[in-house]
Amino acid sequence: MISDLAGLLDRVPLAAVPAVLAVLFFIVSELGYRLHQRFGGGGSADDETQVLSAALLLLALLLGFTFSMALGRYDERRQLVVQEANDIGTAWLRAGLVPAPHGPALQQALADYAQIRQTSPLPNETQKLAAAARLRDRVWAITATAQSVLDGPRAASLVSAVNSVIDTGTTREKSVAARVPGEVIMLLVIFACVACFLLGYVLAAHGQRHRLVSSVLFALMSLTVMLILDLDRPADGAIRVDQSALRELAQQLANTARSAQQ
Repeated sequence: MISDLAGLLDRVPLAAVPAVLAVLFFIVSELGYRLHQRFGGGGSADDETQVLSAALLLLALLLGFTFSMALGRYDERRQLVVQEANDIGTAWLRAGLVPAPHGPALQQALADYAQIRQTSPLPNETQKLAAAARLRDRVWAITATAQSVLDGPRAASLVSAVNSVIDTGTTREKSVAARVPGEVIMLLVIFACVACFLLGYVLAAHGQRHRLVSSVLFALMSLTVMLILDLDRPADGAIRVDQSALRELAQQLANTARSAQQ
């Protein structure tokens, strides 16, 4: 049930998330206000305020926990772009130490691989993922042949560099697919709705709506959830992983290849 709701939230465009959540928070707050007016008991408003404070504190902890998860995944994706660029560059340099024809062939294969790795491959880009897998197989096949003509230390160095390229490539693909569990996001939204309901309930106990202040709170909560989703969705929103390290490497290898042909 919760996973189905999480899938439904994924279908909402990121730009519309704050508006949708703000309206939802306002509705449940009004529901809490009206429920207290109709069925509210004679309890102390101060006691109800303490319950609201505890709920808001737990919501803040859950927001911080979820934000930390999303930020950690974003930072991992960013670091893997730089790591893959470094690994491909190192393997390309070591391939230059291999005699022809294996060395130039390996360098060309690595340059082709860098070209298609200039953007992070999304899980639904099956053709791009398949092309990357084929190029990794091609790179490894050339490496297996090339290492046989090298001495022990140079062969080990080349194999280690190419192995790092392959490992980092697959790790990067998995990191793009890894997201904050949908159950956590939905739990966050549900808990926020409960907190807004309690807010309306407590405001009714005090006899004041404070709609302006409440609306500001709802907007801040909605924007925070949107920020978490923006960090968690690699293909949507304004927060994107910087791909410049791989773009610059691909351009550099292409320029080197053109210079060598002239």
